[in-house]
Amino acid sequence: MTRIDEESLVKLTGDLVGRRSENPPGEEAAVADFLAERLEASPVPFAVETYDAVDGRPNVVARAGDSARGTVLLTGHTDVVPADPDEWSGDPYRLRREGDRVVGRGIADMKGALAAKILAAESYLASADAPGEVVLGFVVDEEWGGRGTRALVARGVDADYAVIGEPTDLQVCVAQKGVARYRITVRGRSAHSGRPDAGRNAIEGMSRVLTRLEEFDGRLREETSHRLLDPETGTVTEISGGSAPNVVPDRATVTFDWRFLPGAGETAEPFDERLHDALDTVELDGQPIACEVERIVFARAAELAPDHDLVEATVTAAADVGVDSAPVGFNAATDARFLIHDAGVPTVLFGPGSIERDAHTVDESVRTADVVDCARAYERLLTLLFD
Repeated sequence: MTRIDEESLVKLTGDLVGRRSENPPGEEAAVADFLAERLEASPVPFAVETYDAVDGRPNVVARAGDSARGTVLLTGHTDVVPADPDEWSGDPYRLRREGDRVVGRGIADMKGALAAKILAAESYLASADAPGEVVLGFVVDEEWGGRGTRALVARGVDADYAVIGEPTDLQVCVAQKGVARYRITVRGRSAHSGRPDAGRNAIEGMSRVLTRLEEFDGRLREETSHRLLDPETGTVTEISGGSAPNVVPDRATVTFDWRFLPGAGETAEPFDERLHDALDTVELDGQPIACEVERIVFARAAELAPDHDLVEATVTAAADVGVDSAPVGFNAATDARFLIHDAGVPTVLFGPGSIERDAHTVDESVRTADVVDCARAYERLLTLLFD
């Protein structure tokens, strides 16, 4: 069924891990250059295109096969979150084996899946009598703002199906949360801390706001549900305030991260209104609190029906290579939202490793066998989709 072997896959994965592509600051160029060279040298005659999605940060797109038979996009991001070498037990950017696992920054999120996509595409295209078109889309900036996939969509994505290699534990993710993120600032009035009543303490005001946000989170958890996802949540993730130890603070700021479900809304304004309403009557000492709410991120939720053809084919492909897989949810936002909403391309997530246990961790790792199974499932999926 397949010519994918573990040694070649681990070697390619190691080559990708060894090219640092941390975001921030956004240094994907080295891994993009490697991918372009690797695909141009492939025994499969890929047409390879490289272009800047953001200045100096290139997407790499390669295609081969007959588009008249349909097109499948295998895509994923080349950026990884930063790694502190002092915290790791070895060099984060040198792939190593530990028992039945491979360790390295980005191995789960998602350089193992990128390598799996390349070998799966090559194996399928080389062995099929009349292969359909496979597009490999390797994009920048997923960890920060999704500008790589947005650029991919803006240039035109004409695909029947797409698979993103997020770490799903080889389950077929069909639903993902959206996020509305806000910077909330309470204004006060500074004074010498020896005469605190002459000022208006912004941190005390923020404490009232935090209580209201906690109540808001509680309502979200109680009032929302989804068959595959956790309820909606609202979480304070950052806090700052004060200018000196002897000054009544005139400013305090928090970041509030609202994770919402598919169907909750497609535009940001209703979320803005609900949060403003929740904070509208907060008071300190009987006086309204001057509270500023600024939205800094909005990413739509997305989902695909569990009985969609792509979902059923991916589950079958996994089963055919010995992986027990089923439709699941993903309690985070991914680039799938751009493909589903803006390009109209049915999209699933499927990749090795766990978003909860492996991605972004110190000594990030995945089971070696899972990377191999992932590649073989991708190849089998291509065969099923083009039959």
